[in-house]
Amino acid sequence: MKRESGGHYQPREARLLPASAHVFPGIPPGVWIQAATMADIVWTRRLQRAEGWLVGRALDPAHFEFRYGGLPQAETELRRRAADRLRSEGD
Repeated sequence: MKRESGGHYQPREARLLPASAHVFPGIPPGVWIQAATMADIVWTRRLQRAEGWLVGRALDPAHFEFRYGGLPQAETELRRRAADRLRSEGD
């Protein structure tokens, strides 16, 4: 998604902290992976090991570091459509 400023949206990424590598075997620590993909990996492994039902956050900040993600605050605020603005001005 291209923003008006010319920048590009960067999806949120997560990486496993090296100190938590023993909790998540098979996930390489220190490698940035798109957070949605990382969450899928973590949930799949939990289900395979029958660790319990899908409860809580998949990517606990105690075990993962995050970067990027989301839109700047100004872009997440509700905005009116251009047509609404025209109608409210009497056009």
